[in-house]
Amino acid sequence: MTALSLATLTPDGGVCREVLVQVSAMPGGRSLIAVGQDGTSYPELRDRVYAGITNTRLTWPDLHVHITLTPPESEWGSGPVHPSTDLAVTAAVLAATGHLPSTALNETMLLGEVGLDGAVRPVPDTLALVATAADQGYRTVVVPAANARHAILVPGMHVVAVQSLSELVTWATTGMEPALPALHADGASAGDGAAQAAPDFLPPWLSPARFALEVAAAGRHHLNLTVAPEVPVPLIGECLRSLLPDLDDRQAVEVSALYAAEGHQVDALLRRPPLQVPGPATSVTTMIGGRRPGVASLAHRGVLLLHNAPDFAPEVLHALRQPLDHQIVQVVRARGIMTFPADVQLVATSRPCPCSTAHSRTGGCSAPARRRYRNQLHSIADRLAITVGIDAGASDDASDGESSATIAARVVAARAAAAERWAPQGCSTNAKVPLEVLQQPAFRLPVPATSNLRRMVDVGQLSIRAYRAVLQLAWTVSDLHGTGQPDKGAVDTAVNLYLPGRHTH
Repeated sequence: MTALSLATLTPDGGVCREVLVQVSAMPGGRSLIAVGQDGTSYPELRDRVYAGITNTRLTWPDLHVHITLTPPESEWGSGPVHPSTDLAVTAAVLAATGHLPSTALNETMLLGEVGLDGAVRPVPDTLALVATAADQGYRTVVVPAANARHAILVPGMHVVAVQSLSELVTWATTGMEPALPALHADGASAGDGAAQAAPDFLPPWLSPARFALEVAAAGRHHLNLTVAPEVPVPLIGECLRSLLPDLDDRQAVEVSALYAAEGHQVDALLRRPPLQVPGPATSVTTMIGGRRPGVASLAHRGVLLLHNAPDFAPEVLHALRQPLDHQIVQVVRARGIMTFPADVQLVATSRPCPCSTAHSRTGGCSAPARRRYRNQLHSIADRLAITVGIDAGASDDASDGESSATIAARVVAARAAAAERWAPQGCSTNAKVPLEVLQQPAFRLPVPATSNLRRMVDVGQLSIRAYRAVLQLAWTVSDLHGTGQPDKGAVDTAVNLYLPGRHTH
């Protein structure tokens, strides 16, 4: 009897799960059986494998072949297996029946659907599947030729692209690889080119927010902006985005995989942090996602800007608490829970008054109406660490002569200092550091630096969540100034950034 096993991957609700394929071949007749770990029969998989092999003009031996698929979690029930497992199953059968050496499959991930004619057909979510294989330590992946343009985007991965089982057998037995399509492995895609030319920090009306946005970019703190009606809000998002550093390889693969899954054409890794600006009519499903990633996931590793945030439906704002707190979104569907990454930097903008316009900034709303308008953000308000107002009529000052590149250089240096400091704690940016870490002896600030802050907590002016946010902001201010540890000035600046109407920097 010949037996072997190998692993493959299948997309499942926003994540990629490993599937163990076990194949045994023994004398006893010409037959093929495919079952799951619970005994569920997979006749469609069996038929695709058998037809694909025989229609490739490979001889089916006088053997009884038994295939067992073992996913790590029993989430499939009695449903069909995903076609992405076909190529691995077929390769295991070919190795078990002597058509190709099993050593060729060692440390190789195989992904793809096998057609009845022996063709290797493309499968969805290839970029995410190959990225997961790379995370698991694989350095060679066999994919359908039609998926090669996504597979080659994963750094450090040797890609073998095949169009048929014949090409797979040729590669496995002779080492001759089919030619890859003429694709580049990195660079700026068409959709990313505009991001490389993000605007500089030059508009005079950005003067009051310049330092606040710099701190937000350096620490990845969420923003609460009150903007005059004539302010071009999307430009604020572009300006913040221009301060953010490029995504590293891992982050770029994550973001690119999400855009590919959503149906966007991705011909190169997306290196610039994404920016999503949904409107108030956005539904919960559009924001959070369903079968595919939603707007929040498309803003992963980038900026999610809510234009006129109080006008969003309360359930949409409430749904954002999960990505803000846990950096993921989870959607409950009939087949189980679908999980998508959503590590976003939120920017919520509001008008000074619910009825204010470019012709009437203050509007005619009563004080209770204005309170109700502001209270629309109650579900996410305590997640917004920085509050600042922006008025297009503001005059310029001497601080507004710097370009985005100059400010971005300070942001990069501040982020590097934070990443080195918090790496042993499992964090990379100040906004993600939990309060228990900030209170450890190594990071606890001297009493003189926090005495005023503690008094504000004692009298109820600041909550515990606000106390943590101010400490996180103080570390970011200190990193930007290069002082090593926040002093009283950094803490006071952080308080002014957190509390509305107190900006003095």
